[in-house]
Amino acid sequence: MAGLDIGRHFAALVVPFKGNGDIDEEAFRRVCHFMLDVDGIDGVVVNANAGEVDALTEAERMQVLKVAVEEARSRGKVAVQGIVPVPYTNEVAVRMAKEAENAGAAAILLLGSIGFARGVDAVPEVARQYTSDVASSIGIPVIYFMAGPLSGINYTPEVVRAICEVDNVVAVKDTMWTPQGFEKNFKALRKLGRGTTVLSGNDNCLFQNFATGCDGTLLVLHMVMAKKIIQMYDLIQSNDLNAAREIHDSHEALVDLLFARPMLKMVSRVKYALHEMGVLENYITRDPMPAPTKAEQQAITSQLRALGYVE
Repeated sequence: MAGLDIGRHFAALVVPFKGNGDIDEEAFRRVCHFMLDVDGIDGVVVNANAGEVDALTEAERMQVLKVAVEEARSRGKVAVQGIVPVPYTNEVAVRMAKEAENAGAAAILLLGSIGFARGVDAVPEVARQYTSDVASSIGIPVIYFMAGPLSGINYTPEVVRAICEVDNVVAVKDTMWTPQGFEKNFKALRKLGRGTTVLSGNDNCLFQNFATGCDGTLLVLHMVMAKKIIQMYDLIQSNDLNAAREIHDSHEALVDLLFARPMLKMVSRVKYALHEMGVLENYITRDPMPAPTKAEQQAITSQLRALGYVE
């Protein structure tokens, strides 16, 4: 099985909203431009957690995908569609994957069923069947989202292997949220020997994931510091660990602020940072996602200013 051949670094996009709660399509196109114009960003990912997918209707998800495909293709890059079926059945996931392919998605990012949180580690074959049903229904690659402990799903090495043994699963986004969890899955996949591309989704421990040997990234953090992330990755590829560590250390406080518990606030904090950076006019999110507190806003602004992202 060949690895993912459509790129190395993917930005997970937020979705801007108007004051009345509607998607702001013009602002979303600016978000697409902001990321797609970064050298080293090979594609954008829509309709996953960063894009508040659980708060979007199916029609809105397709609206977002359509815009992302248009903007990515105009720059010779790609758009990846997150698949979060509602209701959470294999049949609905298959239908949505086919719709994404027909709409021009270059790949799908498949999220596990919410039911997996109730013990899929005891029945890995359930995860295999879910993934197989979707992957066999489309001709575009599948990136599987290993959402890890924060999702409530126990992605043991056995579950990871069951998923990645499925043909057409060419990559995983690993979000175990610890260096140890990432390394355990990384070793399991290398032992599997199918050439699975491992993309880090661990915004909080990228330096460690890069040093372990991951193949690239799929991150909402790219929206704030894509150039620095790509620079850190490239430095580690060239064995300049000290320079890479300097980037990690200088940005650690900002990353800690953006991804502090509760993670329910992750998107609203990132949107606030983008607002301060002049990318978004506002930082509106849909309920039930809470806005950052005044103290959080002040702390984020202070870090952005110290790092030179805002004046």
